[in-house]
Amino acid sequence: MCLTGCVATDTVKVLPLELSPSAMSKTLFKKSPTWLALPLLLISPVMHSGPADARVTRVEIVRVDASAFEGREFGKTGQYEKIVARAHGELDPALPGNALITDINLAPRNARGMVEYSTDVVILKPKDIAKANGRLLYDVVNRGRVLAMDNFNGAPPGNAFATAAHAGSGYLMREGYTVVASGWESDAIIGTAGGALTAKLPVARHVDGARVTGQTIFEYAFDASTSDRFQLVYPAASRDQAQAVLTVRANGKDTRKSVPAHLWSFVDERAVRVERADAFFAGYDAGAAFELIYQAADPVVLGVGYAATRDLISWLRHDNSAANPLRGTIWHTLAHGTSQSGRYLKGFVHGDFNRDEAGQRVFDGINPHISGAHAIALNERFGDANATGRPFHRYSIAKLEFPFTYGVRTDHLTGKTDGLFARCAKSNTCPKVMHTDSGNEAFLKAMNLVSTDGQGRDIDLPPEVRMYFIGSTQHAPARNAEAGVCQQPGNPSDWRPYVRALMAALDAWVATGTPPPVSRYPRVSDGTLVAAEPAAARGFPAIPGSTYNGWYYPVRVFDGSRLPRSAISGKDYVVLVPKSDADGNELGGIRTVDARAPLATYTGWGVRRAGFAEGEDCGLQGQLIPFAATRAERMGKGDPRLSVAERYAGQAAFVETVRKAAAELVRERLLLENDAQSMVEKAKATRIGH
Repeated sequence: MCLTGCVATDTVKVLPLELSPSAMSKTLFKKSPTWLALPLLLISPVMHSGPADARVTRVEIVRVDASAFEGREFGKTGQYEKIVARAHGELDPALPGNALITDINLAPRNARGMVEYSTDVVILKPKDIAKANGRLLYDVVNRGRVLAMDNFNGAPPGNAFATAAHAGSGYLMREGYTVVASGWESDAIIGTAGGALTAKLPVARHVDGARVTGQTIFEYAFDASTSDRFQLVYPAASRDQAQAVLTVRANGKDTRKSVPAHLWSFVDERAVRVERADAFFAGYDAGAAFELIYQAADPVVLGVGYAATRDLISWLRHDNSAANPLRGTIWHTLAHGTSQSGRYLKGFVHGDFNRDEAGQRVFDGINPHISGAHAIALNERFGDANATGRPFHRYSIAKLEFPFTYGVRTDHLTGKTDGLFARCAKSNTCPKVMHTDSGNEAFLKAMNLVSTDGQGRDIDLPPEVRMYFIGSTQHAPARNAEAGVCQQPGNPSDWRPYVRALMAALDAWVATGTPPPVSRYPRVSDGTLVAAEPAAARGFPAIPGSTYNGWYYPVRVFDGSRLPRSAISGKDYVVLVPKSDADGNELGGIRTVDARAPLATYTGWGVRRAGFAEGEDCGLQGQLIPFAATRAERMGKGDPRLSVAERYAGQAAFVETVRKAAAELVRERLLLENDAQSMVEKAKATRIGH
C-alpha cells in the first residue's frame, strides 16, 4: 500500500529470514546502481528463540521515495528520503510489560503462543544520513493523520509528503530531524481513508471462539439538520432494539428522554438511523445530544497499539542489523502528540510502555500537547480513543478521571494513590516532559488539575516536567473566519510558533541537559487561576454581542457500576480557569504576541448559537472578537475595551509594539528568531487604520 502522493519507485520485497547478511547484499546488488544509495530495510536475519521473544519480527517496504518533497533542498541537511513500510510484531502476553494490556489474554495466539499485530510506518530522513541530527521525532498520529509537519513546519494537512509545498517551512528538515509516524489505532475503527496510518490489532475472542460482547455507550450530536444516521465504534451484537435504548436531550440542563423505538433503528450492525422529522423531536434543534446504550461485540485489544509504538521505536533506536534504516544514527528520541495523541502519550507513560522489554527508556522526551488533564479511553474493553467529552455531549464517556497529573498523589475523593509517573519512576524510565496547552483546555479539559490538587491548591510538578499554558489560543488555530455552530468566528491566534520554540528547548534539555524555560501556567498563588464565574471575578469584560456564561467542564467522580455512569453527589473536583485582563485576554502562562499587542479579544472557549443547543459550549472552538476602530465607535456600542486608535498612535506604533513583544519572547526562549521576524513582517502588512 502507498500513502497518497507517493512517487513511483522500485518496490523492495521482503527477504526471507533464511538469507545470511552476505546473501542479502548479493540479492540487493542485483538491483540497479541507484539502490546503492538507498537504506536497507529488510527483515532482520537475527533469529531469537524462547517464550519471551516479543519484538518487531519483520518490516515490509512498500515504497521508497529517494527524493521526497520533489527533491527540495533543506540547507545543510540537503534532500530528504521517504520510506513507507509496514512493521509486523508479536507480543508475549505473559511478560509483565504486556500483561497490563486489557484483554490480551483473549487475543488470538500464533503457533508460538504470541499475539501478533502490524502497523503502517512512514519515515522521513535525510537522504545523506550523515547529515541527520541524531534525533528521532515520533509524531503520534491523530486518527491516522500526521500533525507534526503542520505543527512545526506549517505544512498543509495530510499524509502525502509528495510536493515541495508539503514540507511547509522545512523547519524540521533544516534541523536534520528524522521524523517517524506509525499507526496505533485500529483500521477496523477509524478506517484508512486519506492514507491514514493505522494498525491491525487483534480482536478479543473467548477460548471457544465465541464473540466477546458487552454493554457499551455511544453519544452523538448531529449539528446539522439534514443528517439522520450515525456510525458506531463497535458493531452491535444484536439488532434487537429490546437490547438497546436511545435517549436524547436538548442541552446540558435537559432531562434525557427515551426515543420511541419506531423512530430509530439499526441500519446494520455499525449504523443507527433516527427519524428526526417526527413531531417527537419538535423541541430539539440540530445540537441535540443522542445517547445509545447497546450490546456491542468484538472489542479490539487497543492496548496493543501502545506496545506497537514501544517496540517500533526501540527497534529503530537499538537494532543494529541491516534491516534497520536508522541503525546507529539515533542518539535521542522525542515524541509529540496533539490533542488525542497528547492523551495517547500520557497513557503510554502511565501504562509503563516507556520501558521496552530490555528495560530501556523508549522516549527521552515527550510533548503532550493540548490534552489538558484528559486521559484516553484506550486500554480498556470497548475503549474509544475518540471519546473526548463536552459538558453536555459525550460527558458520560469521556475519560477525565484520576490521576490527572504526573507526580504520584493520593486523591482526596477516591482514596486512590497514583500518577502518570507511578510506574516509570520505579524503573528510572520516565521521559522529560513538556506539557503544553492552549486556552481551550483550561475550560474543556480541566487543565488546572495538572497543576493543582483538585481542591483549589497549587502543587509542585516533578523535576522532569515543565508545563506551559499558551493563553488566548483555541484548541487548533482557526483557518477561516467562519463561526459555524458558534456565536463568534473562531480564534486564529496561532500557538504553533511557541510550541516550535518549546520543542527546540525540549531537544536541548534531552540532548545536552540545558534547562528549559521555567514553567508558565496560571496559579492560584499569584491570582491568575480563579473560579470561572462570576464574570466579574474572572475579569472578563461585558462585550456587546458576545456571551460569557462561565461554562467549563465539570469533573466528578462517577459510579461506573452501570451505564450510563452517574456522578456521585458531593464528589466534585475544583476546576479553575485563567483570569482575564481588561480585554478578556488571559493572564498567566505564555502571553502571546497577539495578547501583548492585541487587536481583539482572543478566547479559547466559545458558546453555541441559536439552533445548535444555544448557550452550550462550542467544543474546541474559541472566539475572535475584534476591538472597535475608534473611541467613538466603541462608545456607541458600549464596548468597555479600548479601541485600536486609543491603543496605537498609528501603524508604526503597532509594529513597534509587536517587535518589542516578540523580542522579549525570544529572550525568554519561548519564540524562535525566525518566527519573531515573521510576526513583525505580518504586523507591517496588517493595516490597522484609524
